[in-house]
Amino acid sequence: MEKIISYLTAKNFTISLSGLQIKVLDAAVLDAGPHWEKEAHFHTYFEFHMIKSGKGTVSIEGSTLPFQEGDFYITGPYVTHQQVSDPEDPLVEYCLQCKIRLSDTPDSTYFLSSEDTEFFINVLSATYPRTFQDNYGAMGLFDSIIKETSLKLPGFSLQIQPLLFLLVISLFRSVITTLDQSHVSNPQSDVRVSRIINFIENNYHLSPTIDDLSKLIFLSPKQINRIMKKHFDCTFHEKLLLYKVLQAKHLLSHSTLSIEAIAAACGFSSHYYMYQVFKRFDLPPPARFRITPSN
Repeated sequence: MEKIISYLTAKNFTISLSGLQIKVLDAAVLDAGPHWEKEAHFHTYFEFHMIKSGKGTVSIEGSTLPFQEGDFYITGPYVTHQQVSDPEDPLVEYCLQCKIRLSDTPDSTYFLSSEDTEFFINVLSATYPRTFQDNYGAMGLFDSIIKETSLKLPGFSLQIQPLLFLLVISLFRSVITTLDQSHVSNPQSDVRVSRIINFIENNYHLSPTIDDLSKLIFLSPKQINRIMKKHFDCTFHEKLLLYKVLQAKHLLSHSTLSIEAIAAACGFSSHYYMYQVFKRFDLPPPARFRITPSN
C-alpha cells in the first residue's frame, strides 16, 4: 500500500527565478509499494518526479518510459500521465509540485538573465515523454529539505528557501544540458494539443481566455491558435464555444434545469448569449433539444 508524506503543504514558499515566479505547493515522498499503479491523470500545476530508489514505468501522453533510481521526469499542467511501480523493486519518489508563472515584478535578489528566462520558458512550454538523469544534485537538495522540515530547528523556513531555489535550478540544468536547443524549441504541437483540450474540458464553465491558458503552458496565444488551426481548423475560442454548446445540448436533453441555469453552468454570460452561439453554429434554438413527454 502506498505511503505519502508531505513536507511543505500550505507553507506557501514562493521563489523568483530569472523572471519566473514559482509557488511551491508541496514537496512529498511517495513510497509506492510493490503493486502500486496510478491511473491516467493530470494536474493543473507542474510536477517534478525524482526517482529516489526502485524502478517502474510512466506513460506520458501515450509514450511509455522505464525509469530507475537517479532518473526524473516532468509533467506540466494538463499533461496526462500514468505510473506503475515495479513489483520486485518498488518505487520511492520525491515529488515537487509547483505553480510557475512569468513574474510581473521579478525578485531583484537573484540575478535576472533574459537568456536564462528564454531557456526556462522553452523548457516549461514543452512536453517531455522522456526521463532525465539527476546530474546536478537535486535529490541531495531534496534530502536537505526533508531534514530541515523534520527537525524544525529555529530558522528552518529561511533555510528551506534557498534550498528550493537551488533544487529548481538543478532540475532545469539537467534538462537544458541534456536536450539540444533545437529539441527544446520544438513546437511539439501533436503532443501539446491534448493539454489544450484537457484545459478546455476542465475549465469551460469558467469561460477561460486564451491568455489564461497561455500563462499556464508557456505558449503564446499565436502558438496556441496555430496548433488549434492545424488539428481542428478553428481557433481556441471557437473550440471553447463548441465544447460549451456540446455540454449545453447534453444538459438540455438530460436534465430538468432551466435554460438560464444551463447557460450559467456552461459558462455562457446569459441565456441570450447561448441562443446567439447556437445560431452562430447553425443549430436550432436551445429549447429544441429539450426532451418532452412526446419523445
